[in-house]
Amino acid sequence: MKTIKFLITAIVLLASVSGSPLQAQNVSYAGTSVANFLKIGIGARAAGMGEAYMTASRDAFSQFWNPGTISRVENMSLAFTSINWLVDTQVNYVGVVLPMTVGTFGVDVDYFGTGDIEETTVQEQDGTGRFFNASDMQVGVSYARNMTDRFSFGVKLKYLREELANVQADAFAFDIGSLFITDFYNQLRIGISLSNFGSKMQFDGRDLRVVYPVADSPSNKEVPAVLETQKWELPLYFRFGVSTDLITFGNSQLTAAFDVLDSRDHEARENLGLELGISDYLFLRSGMRFGYDEAGYSFGAGVKIGMAGVGDLRADYAWTDFGRMNPVQQFSLVIGL
Repeated sequence: MKTIKFLITAIVLLASVSGSPLQAQNVSYAGTSVANFLKIGIGARAAGMGEAYMTASRDAFSQFWNPGTISRVENMSLAFTSINWLVDTQVNYVGVVLPMTVGTFGVDVDYFGTGDIEETTVQEQDGTGRFFNASDMQVGVSYARNMTDRFSFGVKLKYLREELANVQADAFAFDIGSLFITDFYNQLRIGISLSNFGSKMQFDGRDLRVVYPVADSPSNKEVPAVLETQKWELPLYFRFGVSTDLITFGNSQLTAAFDVLDSRDHEARENLGLELGISDYLFLRSGMRFGYDEAGYSFGAGVKIGMAGVGDLRADYAWTDFGRMNPVQQFSLVIGL
């Protein structure tokens, strides 16, 4: 019965994906999605493991990877990460997960910012002296429940907003995910999720309100107008993953994880990660991404210490190679109360 429930959930998710234009009939949807900050992997532990994390997560970062896993977080968890992203941009994320008798609830905020950018024009290509910025934000609320001792299901509702100078766009979306813990090979974990299924985004704002002069008008008459923008899809993607402890020795273990990611605007990608936990104190990680344009191998490390009155605190660091771009560094803190 437990396996049947898992398979039913998998079928529902796959049916949802097949009803979308995910790589349909050799049509390329590259560059047709907005809110692409949602593709940036959250959490230094996840990054260090090559983003093969959707079944390995067990903290507040789980809300990003697979909401179906947050019900396996035993205690209240608070997580924060800061990412020095590409071309001097920054990503910050904070999330909290709270287990309760009726299920597990979570809240998270994901923010991407460019900082100040100097305006340039055709006439002033070295800069006008005026500055603007771009930003993206996600606010999410998650809920998950253990349907059995081995099967979990969760959903996340989120509000999205993008801003560029004086234009902005909004959307609502949801993620659904599940986790099945098997009774073989050190409790192999199998997960499946669908992310960013929601409304389209359409930009509006002050910068789209323009004035056009009327040609050959003796009175220099001007006509106000509003530029209309197209509606754009969110980066819908489907993820499948497995993870398990390959080797256990005392209070130490070697964990392996593998994810497959399929999106509407790129071909399927694979993620492979390893984590060596030594005495539940020191963690060494490495990972590899396959099918990405630039992102490749990564490595990371973390330490976990006990804090009186707070619980365990884990500090993590990850370094990711981005080929022709500068490498990306990520720092995270997780507090388990």
